Amino acid sequence: MFYKQSDQVKVKKVGNNMALYVNDQKGIHVLNQTALFIWEALQEPFTFDELHYMLGEVFEGDKTKMKEDLHEILDLFLRYDLVCTET
Repeated sequence: MFYKQSDQVKVKKVGNNMALYVNDQKGIHVLNQTALFIWEALQEPFTFDELHYMLGEVFEGDKTKMKEDLHEILDLFLRYDLVCTET
């Protein structure tokens, strides 16, 4: 399964942060550094394992924790229609 950005998402700069929103939803989603990295990477479709590898190349830290965080971020992105999946 590949993850990629949803075409319906709008991006807005909020102070020093980036925020995502979908027109028909109420609320915006302000991204931390890791979530923004993942979001920007998903301009192209990537698998979970590819994203996990990229995180490990860019950020220092425990690989197991990165894997858990990546699952959490992707789950949230999917829940709020910020990303979609394809096979």
